[in-house]
Amino acid sequence: MSGAVVTLATAACAATVDLRGGGIAQLTWRGRDLLESYPHPGGPDPAPLHANTVLAPWPNRTRDARFSFDGHSHRLTVTEPARNTALHGFVAGRRWTVSSARADAATLTLAPGPQPGWPWDLRFTVTYRLTDDGLAAGLTVYNAAGQTAPAACGVHLYPSALGAATDDCTLVVPDHRLVPLDDRGLPAGPESADRGVLPARANPLRGRLLDHCLHVPGQGGADIRLTGPDGGGVALRTSTGLRWLQVFTADRRCGMPFPGRPDGRAVAVEPMTAPPDALNSGTGLARLPPGGELHCSWTVTAIPPVP
Repeated sequence: MSGAVVTLATAACAATVDLRGGGIAQLTWRGRDLLESYPHPGGPDPAPLHANTVLAPWPNRTRDARFSFDGHSHRLTVTEPARNTALHGFVAGRRWTVSSARADAATLTLAPGPQPGWPWDLRFTVTYRLTDDGLAAGLTVYNAAGQTAPAACGVHLYPSALGAATDDCTLVVPDHRLVPLDDRGLPAGPESADRGVLPARANPLRGRLLDHCLHVPGQGGADIRLTGPDGGGVALRTSTGLRWLQVFTADRRCGMPFPGRPDGRAVAVEPMTAPPDALNSGTGLARLPPGGELHCSWTVTAIPPVP
């Protein structure tokens, strides 16, 4: 541990945990990237484009930064002015505290207290443990308030197929329904079959611009794979509660390039316990009684190249 980062290592894997945002700044397997990395972790600035950070106590967007809960109206801080939304909660840019660490694992905590438009005292814990071929992670949201609180969460992963260029990669997604979104990225109607966004099990990413929400039905978790030309890549596996996936491509063409990548292109897969605007729709939203918890977990695992 050094300053504002924690370094983890096993025989084959290494990770840098950024205490600013509580996410992973770098994850490698045999020296090759499993997640997109970014420069200067632990600095004063948050991770670019929410890279690999925790999203809580709501992921994605809240319409007009307003919502009602149990008969009371709340006004959040607008953090995405162009769309007039409150985006990705309020923990991604904060400094987390290391509660425990060893060579291959670390636990971080955050207790920000009530925030503007958010009167509930929630506590957050994220755990990271390196394995022989990747990373296992878990997030817990605990309600320390004296009244029931709403909560949802997620993680903004940018998988990397062992460093391959995004345009050379194929994204494999589970069976899903498409949540239609308007030009503000907010739900715009009932779910439908996906006939044009990511309709196949395996979807080439060359030239694609994506910012879409998928709903994975059923009670199981989601399996996602990103593979490069040599068949190697990375597999993401989520726990049961993470049944929504926002899939987004960072790209210079849309004004949101990922630093250090060709044409700024990288693909984000954001597992979430609720879809966009859940604070208003209630879809997927947890109600945490005093002392209640919301938990989710995910793994990031290397796929070796095909010999």
